[in-house]
Amino acid sequence: MLSLNVQTEVLSSSPVVAVYIVTYRRPHLLRRAIESVLNQKFTSWDLRVVNDDPDDCSVLEVIREFDDARIRLHEPLIKRGAAGSFNEAYKAQDCEFSSLLEDDNWWEPHFLEVMVKALRVNHHIALACSNERIWTEAVDGTWCDTGKLVWPSGPDALFATDYSSACGSAKLCNSSMLIRRRNCEPWLTPDDIPVDVTEHFRERVVPQPILLINEALVNYAETLHTHRARSGSVWADYQALLIGSIFASSAVTDRRSLAERLLERFDGKMEPRVTSMLFTALVIPEARDLLRVASAAQLLSFVVTLIRRFGLFVRLRSVRQRCAGHWEWLLASRFNQAMR
Repeated sequence: MLSLNVQTEVLSSSPVVAVYIVTYRRPHLLRRAIESVLNQKFTSWDLRVVNDDPDDCSVLEVIREFDDARIRLHEPLIKRGAAGSFNEAYKAQDCEFSSLLEDDNWWEPHFLEVMVKALRVNHHIALACSNERIWTEAVDGTWCDTGKLVWPSGPDALFATDYSSACGSAKLCNSSMLIRRRNCEPWLTPDDIPVDVTEHFRERVVPQPILLINEALVNYAETLHTHRARSGSVWADYQALLIGSIFASSAVTDRRSLAERLLERFDGKMEPRVTSMLFTALVIPEARDLLRVASAAQLLSFVVTLIRRFGLFVRLRSVRQRCAGHWEWLLASRFNQAMR
């Protein structure tokens, strides 16, 4: 674990960290997020609240309640969408670091202290990410600590995205990153991707390796009301794009061994990620080897799923055409280019 022996820095005319809180019609949660920034032991920060609903006046009212000159409404006040709003944290040029916090999540008091120290000690690393503790919202508005973490407990580590982690999953967590503000423009994702896959797309373009701080410095909220896609078909679309693009970026001679390595860790058993891979194999020709190396048990289970969800298969057949811009973006990303 990294040392916490960091001297608290006082606010200067040029803050060390630009914090971006992205909010959309949740003033009660926004208050908690802002309070968690105000409670930081590291105080050299400037907070910009990105309001993704220009007609919601409650956001400015919440900001004024705190009466703190370090907190302001991010301008211009326009509708950007979730991914477009998240991108704002990668455009700041006036601070050494920047960080993003979604309005339903909140930081532990020493989040910035630990993360700034980590990047200053590891000066060659561009991005650090901490673990998160998972909370669930009850119907009465109270919050329950599940006792679970986003990652398994373990030591701090350097993580480099590989073919396996890139095929439909992500290690990055939006609200737990500290970003070194240096030539971050290439880290921008398309503004119109679903919020569900912002971390997956971002991980394809950020410099590697990523520093993982395993202490749970962030509280991740599973809310009753979410702005994430409720339709499983949207998630299926982007799983196919994420997985399929890895195969499309691989040499033809490498695709079978890639498929074998991806499926071997499931030991012939069927799991949701295997289902996503096999759907991808049906609709992305470059990923067809996943079907060829799947176990008999996996194929049998998948046939049953395919019959039950044949409409999803029909939809997925056109995913590359419907999401052509996002498909091309993935193929052109830093990670995919490195595979060629």
